[in-house]
Amino acid sequence: MHHYQADNLLHIPKMMCDRCVATLTSALHVIDGTARVEADLVGRTVRVVSRHYQSALLRTLREAGFPAEPMLQPLG
Repeated sequence: MHHYQADNLLHIPKMMCDRCVATLTSALHVIDGTARVEADLVGRTVRVVSRHYQSALLRTLREAGFPAEPMLQPLG
């Protein structure tokens, strides 16, 4: 776990509805109750600001049934 919060942009192809967003948000809040989760259903992306390493976020999402892939974020 980091001492600072990292901004992670993840692509989640199986995220298709509000129920999906609620499920994956709940899963992420189990490991980090203070994580900020912002979902874009159209782009099927989630921005997660968390103290946990990206690998822990990806594992949690995979175990919840939502395999994710990191996306590069634009600089600036």
